[in-house]
Amino acid sequence: MPEDTPEGLLEGRTLRDLLDDYERDLIVSALQATGGNQRRAADRLGVLPTTLHEKLKRLGLRPRPEPGIAEPQRGAA
Repeated sequence: MPEDTPEGLLEGRTLRDLLDDYERDLIVSALQATGGNQRRAADRLGVLPTTLHEKLKRLGLRPRPEPGIAEPQRGAA
């Protein structure tokens, strides 16, 4: 492991887990910044709205009724 990797970062976690967490954070931030508007959030992220929708589903995110906030679905890891 590279010397500059923070100790404990990878404990029990795969690269896929870490990338999913990072992607989830970016998507939630984009949704918050656009008041929950998925089309504008997709544009901000540089992806098609259909791609954003697929990522929301894959990552277990769903927009809340309150604008701009996304939360993990129950039972999603």
